[in-house]
Amino acid sequence: MLFDVERLLHEEFLAVYRAAAAAADWEDVAVTAAHRAGARLRSAKVPVPQVVSALRATGGVLTEAMLAGGGDPRAVAAAGTAVSAELMAAFCVGDDGLADAVLAGDAPDSAAASYTVVSVRGALADQVVNAFRQRGAVLLTSSGHLLLPLAEQAALAACQDVCQELGGEVWLCVAERPAALVPLARREADEIDALVASLGRPPGVYRIDDVLFESALTDTPEVRDELDRVVAPLLANPVLVDTVLALLEAEGNRAVAVKKLFIHRSTIDYRLWQVERLTGLNPVNPRDLAVLGTAISTSRANAWG
Repeated sequence: MLFDVERLLHEEFLAVYRAAAAAADWEDVAVTAAHRAGARLRSAKVPVPQVVSALRATGGVLTEAMLAGGGDPRAVAAAGTAVSAELMAAFCVGDDGLADAVLAGDAPDSAAASYTVVSVRGALADQVVNAFRQRGAVLLTSSGHLLLPLAEQAALAACQDVCQELGGEVWLCVAERPAALVPLARREADEIDALVASLGRPPGVYRIDDVLFESALTDTPEVRDELDRVVAPLLANPVLVDTVLALLEAEGNRAVAVKKLFIHRSTIDYRLWQVERLTGLNPVNPRDLAVLGTAISTSRANAWG
């Protein structure tokens, strides 16, 4: 017999939503109800996707009912966010073992069919988990990676929402695989993050398509050696490296790069001429610029490794 998750959540959360709609104190009731429900769901070994789906459905039904009765929209929304976050926090207690097992490729029967691995980097990393928990299920591994029981497109949207909400410096790199192949997703997410970091890409959300050219080039040892040879003279001049990276970030637009570097147009033209003289690659040419960026990225990744 299937566990009726929606019925449980409706019974537990109805009092919370009613109190919020009536502008009464609801916070303590919300914590108690959410933790009680989370513990029951965890004991029943309800799959994570089923909990997330039921939570969204129940929240929608209760919110609609409270607003139809003239409830305070802000209070009802706040209550919904609170019970969702508290429920998932309670439900995921003890899930570090599950998360680490999935990340190691030993997914148990209770695991979701597939996961998107999220590599988190930046000053706001500690706030990322809480932001995801307010949106649904998230598993935190001992290595710091997040596991979202979502398809990559849905995970990308969630990551973009989190980045927009938090602002500031946070990089999220994502990769999806079936549960049994999650270790491959972790490796891909880490490789994306390494490339993004070494290229100096701005904070945001990244997937393999965003660094596909760089990834393809660096997969071949012979190509990596050639890139190292090409970029070696350039790396001796940090100013030229910064100029190339600024031009990359500006997507080849010299006017934008000039503003970023706080230099004159003639200065960047001279620097780019120096880059071409040292490497034989013209950074004004989009393909050559991409190769230069990849060479810098590869060299930095090797240095950090």
